[in-house]
Order: sequence, then C-alpha cells, then structure tokens
Amino acid sequence: MKKAILFFVLLLVFLLCGCDMISKGYLITFKNDDGTILSEQQIKKGKKLSLPENPSKEGYTFDGWYVNEEKWDFDNDVIKDSIVLTAKWSINQYTLTIKLNNGAEDIAITQDYDTAITAINNPEREGYAFGGWSENIPTKMPPVNKTIEAKWTVNKYTITLDNQAKGVAVSGITSGSEYEYDSQITLSATNLPAGHTIMWTRSDGVVDSGENYSFKAPATDITITTTITYTREENKIYYGTYPQTEVSDDTLINELNALAGTKPTATNSYNWTDYNYYISSSITSFMFYQDIDYDNDGTYDYRGVYFTQYRPCYYFDSSSNSCQEINGYSTNTIYWFSYDPIEWDILEEKDGKAFIIANLILDSQDYYPSSDTSAFSHNGGTGYANNYELSNVRKWLNETFYNTAFIDLQESLIETTIVDNSVASTGQSSNSYVCDNTNDKMFLLSYIEATTYYTSPTDIRAIGTDYAKAQGLSLYVNTFTNDFSWLSRTPYEGNSVMYAACVRIVDGDSFCCGDVYCTAWGVRPACWINLK
Repeated sequence: MKKAILFFVLLLVFLLCGCDMISKGYLITFKNDDGTILSEQQIKKGKKLSLPENPSKEGYTFDGWYVNEEKWDFDNDVIKDSIVLTAKWSINQYTLTIKLNNGAEDIAITQDYDTAITAINNPEREGYAFGGWSENIPTKMPPVNKTIEAKWTVNKYTITLDNQAKGVAVSGITSGSEYEYDSQITLSATNLPAGHTIMWTRSDGVVDSGENYSFKAPATDITITTTITYTREENKIYYGTYPQTEVSDDTLINELNALAGTKPTATNSYNWTDYNYYISSSITSFMFYQDIDYDNDGTYDYRGVYFTQYRPCYYFDSSSNSCQEINGYSTNTIYWFSYDPIEWDILEEKDGKAFIIANLILDSQDYYPSSDTSAFSHNGGTGYANNYELSNVRKWLNETFYNTAFIDLQESLIETTIVDNSVASTGQSSNSYVCDNTNDKMFLLSYIEATTYYTSPTDIRAIGTDYAKAQGLSLYVNTFTNDFSWLSRTPYEGNSVMYAACVRIVDGDSFCCGDVYCTAWGVRPACWINLK
C-alpha cells in the first residue's frame, strides 16, 4: 500500500514539472557583438521567433541576427533548441566637407567612421587673415556628415597719394590711411588745365590715366603718384622735355657752373658724360654734357654742354669744318640749356591716338658715320650706310632721345609702331636701298608721309632750337631765313650710297639727297601717342 502511494506521488511531480517545461519552451538569447545581452525570449519547439526591435550602434548599420555565421530567417526558421542570436554590423562611411571660402575647391573627405583624419593645414586667402574654423576639425571621422567652414577677417592696407600734378586737386582717399582689401576706390582730379591728362602710377606697377581712376584696394600697401603727362592746345601737344633754350641769366649760369664742378678733359670727364662724337673718323673725347636737377624734384631742369674742339660737319673731317662756330658757340665754354616741354604737331588723330612730330628741330645727328659705298656689317645686320633699320639715327631716336625726353610715366603712352620702310614709302617706283619694316617707338618721317601731311612749303619749314645749333645744326640760308634741313628715313635712289639719306631742303619745294655721314642734319622725332 505504501509503495503504491509513493509511486503515485512521484508520477504526479513528474507530470507537473514536464508540463511546466513544455509550457515555457526554449530560452532564446539576443546579444550584441560585444557579448552584451540585449533581450531574451522563451519559445516552444517548432515555433518561429518574434522579430525584436533592431538595435542601434553609433557609426554602424545593423545587418541582422546571426547564429554563428548563419543569418536567422525570422520568416521561415523555427526553434529546435535553446540558441543565442548575435547582432552583426557594417561600419558606416561619412563625409567631412571643409569649405575654405578662399576661391579654392572645397575639401571633401569620405571615409569609415572613427578612422583617423589627416590634419588640414590653415588655408590662405589674398587680402584676408585666417580666423579659424566654424568648429574644430575632428581627428577621427564622426558618425555624421559634417561641414566645417573657414572664417576670414579682411585685411586693411595703407594707400598713400603722392600728388606731383601741381595745381591739381585729388579727392577720393585720405593719403596714408588704411583701406579694406578689395574695397572700391575712385580718385578724381579737379582743376586740371585744359589739354592736360593726368597719369596715375602705382608703386605696384599699375598705370592708368584720365580725370578719374577707379580701382579695388590691392592686398599690399601702395603709393599712387599723380603727374600731368601732356598739355594739348588745339592741334598741338606738349609732351616730354628736352634741352632747347639757351640760358642767358648770368647769375643762374654761375650757379649752374658751380653745381657742375670741374670741367671735363679728354682723360677725365668728372661729372660730365662724353657724347662720343667723331673727329677725323675716330670717336674722340672733346664734347660733353651734364644734366642738373636744379629743384631736386627728380627730373632734370638744365643741360650743360662743353666742348674743347668743334664738332665736324662730316665725321671724317677735322674740327675746323664745323657749324658750331657759325651758330655762335665757342670752345672751352660751358653753355646751359633749359629742359623745355617739347611741342608736337598733330599730323593725324584716330581711335584715341595721335600721330605727332616735333614742331622744332630738336637735335643735330648724322644718319650713319660711314662713307662706305658697299654693304657692310653694322648695328646688328648687314646693309648700306643709308639702311634706316641699321642706322645710327634710328638707334639714337629709340635710345638716347627716348630715354632723355620722357620719364617712365610718359613712355607708357607712346605706341610701338610698325614703321613702313617699303618702296611705297619712298614715293618712287623702285629703290635699291629700302630695308625691312621696323618696330619703333620713335622714328623719322618717310618721304611719302612728309609730302602727305605737309602740302605747302610754309608747313614743311622748321627752325632749330638753341641746343640743336650748339650740336652743330647747319643753317640753310635760302628763301626762308633761320630754317634748317631735317632728315627723313627714306633712302635716296641716286648715283652713290653716300648721298642716300633723303632730307627736306628748306627752300620748301623739294627733297634732296644728303650725305649720310653729315652731322649737321636736323632731327624731328615722330611717334604715335595714346591720348586716352
């Protein structure tokens, strides 16, 4: 009886425990990839799991639940035993955008979350100071797309006005003050005399002209110098300076002599410059000049001329054959000439430019110091003595005269001209001595230009300056007293190359051959100038 009761009790316990296990099912554990338990479920055998809420992990995308390496299929897989499901993840990529705000392209960095970011150097921007970033640039990629911008502070620069245009008022800035980079500035000149043009020259090399000058403040301190470049009176322009009028005031002469110092000699020129003129076919130290900046304004005011022998009319002559003495100048005496504005006649005007020629004969120079009748090598080429391209007078015009007559500000307005040296420019059907066209700032008129622009004997006449006479300019005494002959660039088609330089004869009605080696021919420079 007792055994039967014990069996019944054990059977009852077994039945009760077995039913509880069946009712609770198998234990299902959900873990993160680091082993952290996220949740648990009790699932009966043969049943499907309920899909839990997806977990989250900064910088990663959830890929699903895995049992070992197999992804659990919640739609089809059923429970057969207790299992552990582990979350798997894919690392995200993010983009860090760096806006430099300096005109350069943005920097876009795309890489995995939490990976190291290469350091970004501080950018540069013309006219600005770097003011840091809108926020610190992270050292590792954050779990979000991010944009960081460079901040800038505009710089200020000093603008100084050096107004050398006497009598002209300039407004628009306060000289010596600071202005923000790239700010708009307009300078205006008032009280500008009629016919004048003002030049604005900046210390950073920018040059402009006109009554108003608008610009944006550059990223540097600058000085703007103003000067008057030319004066215009109807059909004349006064532009550049050159020694012209002889000084007659004894007090001023004595003062200039004192400033000049010791007179030059053949072996020591002291403060004087040798002209390197010829006597008897050889360059000889006998004639010198010295320029004086009398008022210390940076430009020359007077030129002294001194010669111990006369300059020959022909380079191969002795000093006894000279026009200097005829013109009233003596050896071993210092003569002073004032730098005067050069008066130019406007021959033609078009497209804001003017073709101009010196109204006076400014100097006396030979075409080329040679009596050779055959072609020879000189001045960088081979040709006859009357070859304008290779001539000394062309070299003198574009070097000696050009650099003496014009300061840098004025030179910028002179055009480089393609000078026509063709047969057509000679006014003849053929010419054996023409040369290639040249590219020049300064040049002589051709025969065809002279006869086109000057249509009457009166117009063609020209007189020489005191300085030109001191150089040995030959006075041509004929119909027009005090008129002088002046060179053209046209070679003369004659019997001899020695008579090749075609010159205007001041009787007013003809061109004539002239010796290329004669030093007494007058020079009237011509050029094209930009009037804007």
